[in-house]
Amino acid sequence: MKKYLLTLSAVAIALTSCDLDINDNPNNPGSSEITADLVFPSIQNAIMATSCDIMFNYAGFFAQYFEQMPEANQFNQIADYSITESDQTIDRAYLQLYARALEDVEVVLEKVTNKADILAATALRTFAFQLMVDNTSDAPYTEALKGSAIPQPKWDDGETVYKGVIAELTKALEEYQAAPDAMTMTDMMFNKNAAQWEGYANALLLRMYFRMYDAGKTEYKDKIVALVNEDKFFKGDVMIDIFGDQTDNRSPFYASYYALGTANHCASYPIISYMLATDDPRIAYCYKKNTAAGEYVGQIPGGKALSKTWNGGEWLNKNVSGVNYALFDGSGVERPAYLYTQANLQFLLAEAYLRFFNDDAAAQAAYEAAIEADFDAKGIAGYDTFIAGAKVAWDGAADKLNLIYMQKWVALCYMDNMESWSEIRRTDVPALSDQKGSDIFADATIYNAGDLIEPAENGIEAGGLMKRMFYPKRARDLNKNTPAPKKGSDPVWWDIH
Repeated sequence: MKKYLLTLSAVAIALTSCDLDINDNPNNPGSSEITADLVFPSIQNAIMATSCDIMFNYAGFFAQYFEQMPEANQFNQIADYSITESDQTIDRAYLQLYARALEDVEVVLEKVTNKADILAATALRTFAFQLMVDNTSDAPYTEALKGSAIPQPKWDDGETVYKGVIAELTKALEEYQAAPDAMTMTDMMFNKNAAQWEGYANALLLRMYFRMYDAGKTEYKDKIVALVNEDKFFKGDVMIDIFGDQTDNRSPFYASYYALGTANHCASYPIISYMLATDDPRIAYCYKKNTAAGEYVGQIPGGKALSKTWNGGEWLNKNVSGVNYALFDGSGVERPAYLYTQANLQFLLAEAYLRFFNDDAAAQAAYEAAIEADFDAKGIAGYDTFIAGAKVAWDGAADKLNLIYMQKWVALCYMDNMESWSEIRRTDVPALSDQKGSDIFADATIYNAGDLIEPAENGIEAGGLMKRMFYPKRARDLNKNTPAPKKGSDPVWWDIH
Protein backbone atom coordinates (compact mmCIF):
# COMPACT_ATOMS: atom_id res chain seq x y z
CA MET A 1 0.00 0.00 0.00
CA LYS A 2 2.79 2.46 0.84
CA LYS A 3 4.48 2.00 -2.55
CA TYR A 4 1.13 2.49 -4.27
CA LEU A 5 0.52 5.74 -2.42
CA LEU A 6 4.03 6.95 -3.16
CA THR A 7 3.26 6.57 -6.84
CA LEU A 8 0.08 8.56 -6.39
CA SER A 9 2.04 11.26 -4.61
CA ALA A 10 4.35 11.54 -7.60
CA VAL A 11 1.30 11.85 -9.87
CA ALA A 12 -0.04 14.58 -7.60
CA ILE A 13 3.19 16.52 -7.82
CA ALA A 14 3.22 16.21 -11.60
CA LEU A 15 -0.34 17.48 -11.84
CA THR A 16 0.51 20.59 -9.83
CA SER A 17 3.87 21.54 -11.26
CA CYS A 18 2.96 24.58 -13.38
CA ASP A 19 3.55 28.16 -12.23
CA LEU A 20 0.15 29.75 -12.82
CA ASP A 21 -1.80 32.94 -12.35
CA ILE A 22 -4.44 31.92 -9.80
CA ASN A 23 -7.14 33.08 -12.19
CA ASP A 24 -6.00 30.90 -15.10
CA ASN A 25 -7.95 27.68 -15.25
CA PRO A 26 -5.51 24.89 -16.20
CA ASN A 27 -8.19 22.24 -16.14
CA ASN A 28 -10.27 23.07 -19.20
CA PRO A 29 -8.00 21.56 -21.87
CA GLY A 30 -8.59 17.83 -21.92
CA SER A 31 -10.44 17.93 -18.60
CA SER A 32 -12.77 15.16 -19.75
CA GLU A 33 -9.80 12.81 -19.73
CA ILE A 34 -8.81 13.60 -16.14
CA THR A 35 -10.83 11.74 -13.54
CA ALA A 36 -11.59 12.95 -10.04
CA ASP A 37 -9.72 9.91 -8.78
CA LEU A 38 -6.50 11.34 -10.26
CA VAL A 39 -7.14 14.95 -9.28
CA PHE A 40 -8.01 14.43 -5.61
CA PRO A 41 -4.49 13.38 -4.50
CA SER A 42 -3.23 16.55 -6.19
CA ILE A 43 -5.43 18.61 -3.85
CA GLN A 44 -4.08 16.78 -0.82
CA ASN A 45 -0.51 17.20 -2.03
CA ALA A 46 -0.89 20.96 -2.55
CA ILE A 47 -2.44 21.51 0.87
CA MET A 48 0.25 19.38 2.49
CA ALA A 49 2.96 21.40 0.73
CA THR A 50 1.36 24.55 2.13
CA SER A 51 0.67 23.77 5.78
CA CYS A 52 3.40 21.18 6.37
CA ASP A 53 6.23 22.95 4.55
CA ILE A 54 5.88 26.63 3.61
CA MET A 55 3.67 27.81 6.49
CA PHE A 56 5.19 25.22 8.82
CA ASN A 57 8.50 27.07 8.47
CA TYR A 58 7.57 30.70 9.10
CA ALA A 59 4.83 29.87 11.61
CA GLY A 60 7.45 27.92 13.56
CA PHE A 61 9.33 31.20 14.06
CA PHE A 62 6.16 33.14 14.93
CA ALA A 63 5.09 30.49 17.47
CA GLN A 64 8.64 30.74 18.90
CA TYR A 65 9.58 27.14 18.26
CA PHE A 66 12.36 28.05 15.81
CA GLU A 67 15.12 30.63 15.66
CA GLN A 68 17.79 31.25 13.04
CA MET A 69 20.90 29.18 13.69
CA PRO A 70 23.74 31.60 14.56
CA GLU A 71 26.09 30.16 11.94
CA ALA A 72 23.54 30.49 9.09
CA ASN A 73 21.47 33.29 7.58
CA GLN A 74 18.59 32.08 5.42
CA PHE A 75 15.74 33.06 7.76
CA ASN A 76 17.17 36.13 9.49
CA GLN A 77 14.31 38.34 8.27
CA ILE A 78 11.63 35.93 9.44
CA ALA A 79 13.28 35.62 12.85
CA ASP A 80 13.41 39.38 13.42
CA TYR A 81 10.10 40.18 11.67
CA SER A 82 11.72 42.39 9.01
CA ILE A 83 10.03 40.62 6.10
CA THR A 84 7.84 42.59 3.69
CA GLU A 85 5.61 41.79 0.73
CA SER A 86 8.65 42.07 -1.49
CA ASP A 87 10.24 39.06 0.22
CA GLN A 88 7.40 36.89 -1.16
CA THR A 89 7.35 34.75 1.99
CA ILE A 90 3.76 33.64 1.42
CA ASP A 91 3.73 33.67 -2.38
CA ARG A 92 4.41 29.97 -2.88
CA ALA A 93 1.70 29.08 -0.35
CA TYR A 94 -0.73 31.37 -2.16
CA LEU A 95 0.08 29.67 -5.44
CA GLN A 96 -0.32 26.19 -3.94
CA LEU A 97 -3.70 27.01 -2.41
CA TYR A 98 -5.33 28.77 -5.36
CA ALA A 99 -3.71 27.61 -8.60
CA ARG A 100 -3.39 24.05 -7.38
CA ALA A 101 -5.56 22.95 -4.45
CA LEU A 102 -8.62 25.14 -5.01
CA GLU A 103 -8.54 24.92 -8.82
CA ASP A 104 -8.49 21.14 -8.51
CA VAL A 105 -11.32 21.16 -5.97
CA GLU A 106 -13.40 22.93 -8.62
CA VAL A 107 -12.62 20.12 -11.07
CA VAL A 108 -13.57 17.40 -8.59
CA LEU A 109 -16.83 19.08 -7.64
CA GLU A 110 -17.74 19.38 -11.32
CA LYS A 111 -17.12 15.67 -11.91
CA VAL A 112 -18.60 13.87 -8.89
CA THR A 113 -22.09 13.38 -7.50
CA ASN A 114 -21.13 10.98 -4.72
CA LYS A 115 -21.90 12.66 -1.38
CA ALA A 116 -18.82 11.27 0.37
CA ASP A 117 -16.56 12.53 -2.44
CA ILE A 118 -18.23 15.95 -2.31
CA LEU A 119 -17.78 16.09 1.46
CA ALA A 120 -14.07 15.27 1.22
CA ALA A 121 -13.43 17.85 -1.50
CA THR A 122 -15.44 20.49 0.35
CA ALA A 123 -13.54 19.81 3.59
CA LEU A 124 -10.23 20.45 1.83
CA ARG A 125 -11.66 23.57 0.18
CA THR A 126 -12.68 24.81 3.63
CA PHE A 127 -9.24 24.10 5.08
CA ALA A 128 -7.52 25.90 2.19
CA PHE A 129 -9.57 29.06 2.66
CA GLN A 130 -9.15 28.87 6.44
CA LEU A 131 -5.37 28.78 6.00
CA MET A 132 -5.44 31.82 3.75
CA VAL A 133 -7.64 33.86 6.08
CA ASP A 134 -5.60 32.90 9.13
CA ASN A 135 -2.56 34.34 7.37
CA THR A 136 -3.78 37.44 5.53
CA SER A 137 -7.26 38.01 7.06
CA ASP A 138 -8.77 38.86 3.65
CA ALA A 139 -8.83 36.43 0.72
CA PRO A 140 -10.28 36.15 -2.79
CA TYR A 141 -13.43 34.09 -2.29
CA THR A 142 -16.75 35.09 -3.84
CA GLU A 143 -15.14 36.08 -7.16
CA ALA A 144 -12.18 33.70 -7.05
CA LEU A 145 -11.59 30.72 -9.34
CA LYS A 146 -13.76 32.11 -12.15
CA GLY A 147 -11.00 31.96 -14.75
CA SER A 148 -11.13 34.61 -17.48
CA ALA A 149 -14.67 35.60 -16.46
CA ILE A 150 -13.26 37.47 -13.45
CA PRO A 151 -9.51 37.83 -14.01
CA GLN A 152 -8.99 40.14 -11.01
CA PRO A 153 -11.26 38.95 -8.20
CA LYS A 154 -12.02 41.09 -5.20
CA TRP A 155 -10.59 40.15 -1.79
CA ASP A 156 -13.38 39.41 0.67
CA ASP A 157 -13.01 40.17 4.35
CA GLY A 158 -12.13 37.19 6.52
CA GLU A 159 -15.47 37.00 8.29
CA THR A 160 -17.25 36.68 4.95
CA VAL A 161 -14.89 33.89 3.90
CA TYR A 162 -15.26 32.02 7.19
CA LYS A 163 -19.04 32.21 7.09
CA GLY A 164 -19.06 31.18 3.44
CA VAL A 165 -16.98 28.04 3.82
CA ILE A 166 -18.74 27.11 7.06
CA ALA A 167 -22.04 27.19 5.14
CA GLU A 168 -20.53 25.13 2.30
CA LEU A 169 -19.13 22.49 4.62
CA THR A 170 -22.29 22.33 6.73
CA LYS A 171 -24.34 21.70 3.58
CA ALA A 172 -21.96 18.98 2.38
CA LEU A 173 -22.11 17.31 5.80
CA GLU A 174 -25.90 17.38 5.93
CA GLU A 175 -26.21 15.95 2.42
CA TYR A 176 -23.75 13.17 3.19
CA GLN A 177 -25.49 12.33 6.48
CA ALA A 178 -28.86 12.22 4.71
CA ALA A 179 -27.57 9.76 2.09
CA PRO A 180 -24.14 8.42 3.08
CA ASP A 181 -22.13 7.02 0.20
CA ALA A 182 -18.89 5.09 0.05
CA MET A 183 -16.00 7.26 -1.09
CA THR A 184 -14.65 6.47 -4.57
CA MET A 185 -11.61 8.74 -4.98
CA THR A 186 -8.04 7.78 -4.17
CA ASP A 187 -7.37 9.15 -0.70
CA MET A 188 -3.98 9.63 0.96
CA MET A 189 -5.48 10.86 4.24
CA PHE A 190 -8.15 8.37 5.32
CA ASN A 191 -7.96 5.61 2.72
CA LYS A 192 -11.56 6.27 1.61
CA ASN A 193 -13.02 6.07 5.12
CA ALA A 194 -16.05 8.36 4.76
CA ALA A 195 -16.77 8.32 8.50
CA GLN A 196 -13.29 9.75 9.10
CA TRP A 197 -14.00 12.49 6.57
CA GLU A 198 -17.21 13.28 8.44
CA GLY A 199 -15.21 13.51 11.66
CA TYR A 200 -12.59 15.70 10.05
CA ALA A 201 -15.23 18.05 8.68
CA ASN A 202 -16.77 18.38 12.14
CA ALA A 203 -13.35 19.09 13.64
CA LEU A 204 -12.67 21.81 11.04
CA LEU A 205 -15.98 23.41 11.96
CA LEU A 206 -15.18 23.17 15.68
CA ARG A 207 -11.96 25.17 15.50
CA MET A 208 -13.51 27.73 13.15
CA TYR A 209 -16.47 28.09 15.53
CA PHE A 210 -14.06 28.85 18.38
CA ARG A 211 -12.46 31.63 16.35
CA MET A 212 -15.85 33.01 15.41
CA TYR A 213 -17.02 32.93 19.03
CA ASP A 214 -13.88 34.58 20.40
CA ALA A 215 -14.22 37.26 17.72
CA GLY A 216 -17.49 38.27 19.37
CA LYS A 217 -19.90 36.10 17.37
CA THR A 218 -21.57 34.70 20.47
CA GLU A 219 -24.15 32.70 18.51
CA TYR A 220 -21.39 30.20 17.76
CA LYS A 221 -21.40 28.99 21.36
CA ASP A 222 -24.52 26.93 20.63
CA LYS A 223 -22.85 25.48 17.55
CA ILE A 224 -19.81 24.45 19.60
CA VAL A 225 -22.01 22.82 22.20
CA ALA A 226 -24.04 20.97 19.56
CA LEU A 227 -20.91 19.61 17.85
CA VAL A 228 -19.41 18.44 21.13
CA ASN A 229 -22.66 16.75 22.13
CA GLU A 230 -22.89 15.03 18.74
CA ASP A 231 -19.35 13.70 19.26
CA LYS A 232 -18.62 12.67 15.67
CA PHE A 233 -14.96 13.49 15.26
CA PHE A 234 -12.07 11.73 13.55
CA LYS A 235 -10.03 9.03 15.27
CA GLY A 236 -6.25 9.11 15.42
CA ASP A 237 -4.35 11.89 13.62
CA VAL A 238 -5.24 13.48 10.29
CA MET A 239 -2.03 12.99 8.35
CA ILE A 240 -0.45 11.91 5.11
CA ASP A 241 1.88 9.01 5.79
CA ILE A 242 3.34 7.97 2.44
CA PHE A 243 6.98 8.99 2.66
CA GLY A 244 10.21 7.06 2.26
CA ASP A 245 13.90 7.55 1.56
CA GLN A 246 13.52 8.48 -2.10
CA THR A 247 14.59 11.91 -3.34
CA ASP A 248 11.11 13.03 -4.40
CA ASN A 249 9.18 11.32 -1.61
CA ARG A 250 10.71 12.54 1.64
CA SER A 251 8.70 14.15 4.39
CA PRO A 252 8.13 17.79 3.33
CA PHE A 253 9.90 19.70 6.11
CA TYR A 254 12.84 17.30 6.05
CA ALA A 255 13.11 17.50 2.27
CA SER A 256 12.98 21.30 2.16
CA TYR A 257 15.19 22.20 5.10
CA TYR A 258 17.50 19.30 5.90
CA ALA A 259 18.03 17.07 2.89
CA LEU A 260 19.55 20.02 1.02
CA GLY A 261 22.44 20.08 3.50
CA THR A 262 21.46 23.31 5.26
CA ALA A 263 20.92 23.76 8.99
CA ASN A 264 19.14 27.05 9.54
CA HIS A 265 16.85 26.25 12.44
CA CYS A 266 17.68 26.18 16.12
CA ALA A 267 15.56 26.06 19.24
CA SER A 268 13.81 29.15 20.57
CA TYR A 269 14.27 30.19 24.20
CA PRO A 270 10.59 30.19 25.30
CA ILE A 271 9.71 26.63 24.27
CA ILE A 272 12.96 25.18 25.62
CA SER A 273 12.51 27.02 28.92
CA TYR A 274 8.96 25.76 29.39
CA MET A 275 9.69 22.16 28.45
CA LEU A 276 12.66 22.08 30.83
CA ALA A 277 10.58 23.68 33.61
CA THR A 278 7.90 21.01 33.22
CA ASP A 279 10.34 18.08 32.85
CA ASP A 280 8.83 17.29 29.45
CA PRO A 281 10.47 14.32 27.69
CA ARG A 282 8.98 15.43 24.36
CA ILE A 283 11.79 17.95 24.12
CA ALA A 284 13.91 15.19 22.58
CA TYR A 285 11.43 14.80 19.71
CA CYS A 286 11.83 18.38 18.55
CA TYR A 287 15.34 19.41 19.54
CA LYS A 288 18.90 18.19 19.92
CA LYS A 289 21.24 18.92 22.81
CA ASN A 290 24.00 21.37 22.00
CA THR A 291 27.44 20.05 21.25
CA ALA A 292 29.31 22.24 23.74
CA ALA A 293 27.72 21.03 26.96
CA GLY A 294 25.18 18.39 26.02
CA GLU A 295 22.29 20.59 27.15
CA TYR A 296 19.10 21.99 25.71
CA VAL A 297 19.61 25.70 25.08
CA GLY A 298 17.24 28.04 23.25
CA GLN A 299 18.14 31.26 21.46
CA ILE A 300 16.48 34.52 22.43
CA PRO A 301 13.99 35.43 19.67
CA GLY A 302 15.46 37.86 17.20
CA GLY A 303 18.72 37.85 19.15
CA LYS A 304 21.11 36.21 16.73
CA ALA A 305 23.15 39.30 15.89
CA LEU A 306 22.74 41.17 19.17
CA SER A 307 23.83 38.24 21.28
CA LYS A 308 27.35 38.75 19.93
CA THR A 309 27.65 41.84 22.10
CA TRP A 310 25.49 40.90 25.10
CA ASN A 311 27.29 39.94 28.32
CA GLY A 312 30.45 41.81 27.43
CA GLY A 313 30.76 40.21 24.02
CA GLU A 314 30.41 36.59 25.12
CA TRP A 315 28.30 34.92 22.45
CA LEU A 316 26.67 32.28 24.62
CA ASN A 317 23.88 31.64 22.17
CA LYS A 318 26.26 30.17 19.62
CA ASN A 319 25.87 26.88 21.52
CA VAL A 320 22.12 26.63 21.03
CA SER A 321 20.20 23.43 20.40
CA GLY A 322 19.48 22.55 16.81
CA VAL A 323 16.06 21.51 15.56
CA ASN A 324 15.81 17.75 15.31
CA TYR A 325 15.21 17.51 11.56
CA ALA A 326 15.81 13.77 11.56
CA LEU A 327 13.74 13.29 14.74
CA PHE A 328 14.59 11.18 17.72
CA ASP A 329 15.01 7.94 15.76
CA GLY A 330 16.56 9.27 12.59
CA SER A 331 13.43 8.69 10.49
CA GLY A 332 12.84 12.26 9.40
CA VAL A 333 12.54 11.19 5.76
CA GLU A 334 9.45 9.10 6.58
CA ARG A 335 7.81 11.39 9.12
CA PRO A 336 4.08 11.90 8.37
CA ALA A 337 2.71 15.30 7.39
CA TYR A 338 0.15 16.25 10.06
CA LEU A 339 -2.93 18.23 9.02
CA TYR A 340 -4.97 18.01 12.26
CA THR A 341 -3.74 16.15 15.32
CA GLN A 342 -5.84 14.22 17.77
CA ALA A 343 -4.10 16.18 20.51
CA ASN A 344 -5.33 19.47 19.04
CA LEU A 345 -8.87 18.11 18.79
CA GLN A 346 -8.86 16.90 22.40
CA PHE A 347 -7.56 20.25 23.65
CA LEU A 348 -10.45 21.99 21.88
CA LEU A 349 -12.86 19.57 23.54
CA ALA A 350 -11.24 20.22 26.92
CA GLU A 351 -11.67 23.95 26.36
CA ALA A 352 -15.31 23.48 25.39
CA TYR A 353 -16.09 21.36 28.45
CA LEU A 354 -14.44 23.92 30.71
CA ARG A 355 -15.89 27.09 29.17
CA PHE A 356 -19.34 26.05 27.99
CA PHE A 357 -20.31 22.92 29.93
CA ASN A 358 -18.80 23.70 33.32
CA ASP A 359 -17.78 20.03 33.39
CA ASP A 360 -14.44 19.79 35.14
CA ALA A 361 -14.22 15.99 34.92
CA ALA A 362 -14.86 15.91 31.17
CA ALA A 363 -12.40 18.76 30.64
CA GLN A 364 -9.74 16.90 32.61
CA ALA A 365 -10.33 13.68 30.66
CA ALA A 366 -9.98 15.50 27.32
CA TYR A 367 -6.92 17.44 28.52
CA GLU A 368 -5.14 14.27 29.58
CA ALA A 369 -6.24 12.44 26.43
CA ALA A 370 -4.73 15.27 24.38
CA ILE A 371 -1.34 14.98 26.03
CA GLU A 372 -1.36 11.20 25.84
CA ALA A 373 -2.25 11.37 22.13
CA ASP A 374 0.71 13.68 21.53
CA PHE A 375 3.08 11.37 23.42
CA ASP A 376 1.80 8.48 21.31
CA ALA A 377 2.08 10.36 18.01
CA LYS A 378 5.66 11.35 18.83
CA GLY A 379 6.60 7.91 20.10
CA ILE A 380 7.78 9.31 23.42
CA ALA A 381 7.61 7.29 26.66
CA GLY A 382 6.91 8.74 30.10
CA TYR A 383 3.35 10.05 29.82
CA ASP A 384 2.25 8.71 33.22
CA THR A 385 5.12 10.38 35.04
CA PHE A 386 4.74 13.62 33.12
CA ILE A 387 0.99 14.04 33.64
CA ALA A 388 1.47 13.65 37.39
CA GLY A 389 4.00 16.48 37.52
CA ALA A 390 3.01 19.40 39.70
CA LYS A 391 3.26 21.97 36.91
CA VAL A 392 1.02 20.13 34.44
CA ALA A 393 -1.34 18.09 36.66
CA TRP A 394 -4.99 19.07 36.32
CA ASP A 395 -5.88 18.84 40.00
CA GLY A 396 -4.70 21.90 41.83
CA ALA A 397 -3.99 23.98 38.72
CA ALA A 398 -4.66 27.64 39.44
CA ASP A 399 -5.76 28.44 35.87
CA LYS A 400 -6.95 25.34 34.04
CA LEU A 401 -7.80 27.12 30.79
CA ASN A 402 -4.28 28.54 30.66
CA LEU A 403 -2.93 25.05 31.33
CA ILE A 404 -4.88 23.70 28.34
CA TYR A 405 -3.50 26.44 26.11
CA MET A 406 0.09 26.02 27.28
CA GLN A 407 0.07 22.28 26.76
CA LYS A 408 -1.53 22.74 23.34
CA TRP A 409 1.37 25.03 22.44
CA VAL A 410 3.78 22.25 23.41
CA ALA A 411 1.81 19.51 21.64
CA LEU A 412 1.59 21.44 18.36
CA CYS A 413 5.34 22.03 18.35
CA TYR A 414 6.84 20.42 15.26
CA MET A 415 3.43 18.89 14.47
CA ASP A 416 1.25 21.76 13.23
CA ASN A 417 3.13 25.04 13.55
CA MET A 418 0.59 27.02 11.54
CA GLU A 419 -2.27 26.01 13.83
CA SER A 420 -0.14 26.87 16.86
CA TRP A 421 0.49 30.40 15.59
CA SER A 422 -3.25 30.82 15.02
CA GLU A 423 -4.13 29.54 18.48
CA ILE A 424 -1.56 31.82 20.12
CA ARG A 425 -3.26 34.78 18.46
CA ARG A 426 -6.74 33.56 19.42
CA THR A 427 -5.97 32.83 23.06
CA ASP A 428 -3.05 35.18 23.83
CA VAL A 429 -1.32 32.19 25.40
CA PRO A 430 1.58 31.90 25.95
CA ALA A 431 1.62 35.42 27.32
CA LEU A 432 4.05 38.02 26.05
CA SER A 433 6.83 38.68 28.56
CA ASP A 434 7.26 42.25 29.78
CA GLN A 435 11.02 41.66 29.95
CA LYS A 436 13.41 42.50 27.15
CA GLY A 437 15.34 39.72 25.48
CA SER A 438 18.68 41.30 26.38
CA ASP A 439 17.72 41.41 30.07
CA ILE A 440 16.54 37.80 30.03
CA PHE A 441 19.80 36.80 28.36
CA ALA A 442 21.71 38.49 31.17
CA ASP A 443 19.52 37.18 34.03
CA ALA A 444 17.22 34.23 33.36
CA THR A 445 15.68 34.50 36.86
CA ILE A 446 13.55 37.49 35.78
CA TYR A 447 11.80 35.38 33.15
CA ASN A 448 8.63 33.32 33.50
CA ALA A 449 9.31 30.07 31.66
CA GLY A 450 7.17 29.76 28.55
CA ASP A 451 6.34 33.42 28.06
CA LEU A 452 6.86 34.63 24.51
CA ILE A 453 9.57 37.22 24.01
CA GLU A 454 9.42 40.20 21.69
CA PRO A 455 12.27 39.77 19.21
CA ALA A 456 15.38 41.62 20.34
CA GLU A 457 15.62 43.00 16.82
CA ASN A 458 12.05 43.64 15.70
CA GLY A 459 11.14 44.83 12.22
CA ILE A 460 7.51 45.54 13.12
CA GLU A 461 7.00 49.29 13.39
CA ALA A 462 4.61 49.00 16.32
CA GLY A 463 6.67 46.35 18.09
CA GLY A 464 5.16 43.24 19.64
CA LEU A 465 4.65 39.89 17.93
CA MET A 466 3.80 38.96 14.36
CA LYS A 467 0.01 39.08 14.00
CA ARG A 468 -0.46 38.38 10.30
CA MET A 469 1.32 37.54 7.06
CA PHE A 470 1.59 40.15 4.30
CA TYR A 471 -0.37 39.94 1.06
CA PRO A 472 1.41 38.00 -1.68
CA LYS A 473 3.52 40.09 -4.04
CA ARG A 474 2.16 37.88 -6.81
CA ALA A 475 -1.33 39.12 -6.01
CA ARG A 476 -0.11 42.72 -5.79
CA ASP A 477 1.45 42.48 -9.26
CA LEU A 478 -1.46 40.69 -10.98
CA ASN A 479 -4.60 41.85 -9.22
CA LYS A 480 -5.42 45.54 -8.80
CA ASN A 481 -8.08 44.57 -6.22
CA THR A 482 -5.49 43.35 -3.72
CA PRO A 483 -6.02 45.41 -0.53
CA ALA A 484 -3.64 48.13 0.59
CA PRO A 485 -0.55 46.78 2.38
CA LYS A 486 -0.81 45.93 6.08
CA LYS A 487 1.72 45.89 8.90
CA GLY A 488 2.81 42.72 10.63
CA SER A 489 1.27 44.11 13.81
CA ASP A 490 -2.21 44.41 12.21
CA PRO A 491 -4.31 41.49 13.50
CA VAL A 492 -6.39 39.19 11.33
CA TRP A 493 -10.12 39.72 11.60
CA TRP A 494 -10.81 37.20 14.37
CA ASP A 495 -7.92 38.35 16.58
CA ILE A 496 -9.70 41.09 18.53
CA HIS A 497 -7.69 40.95 21.78
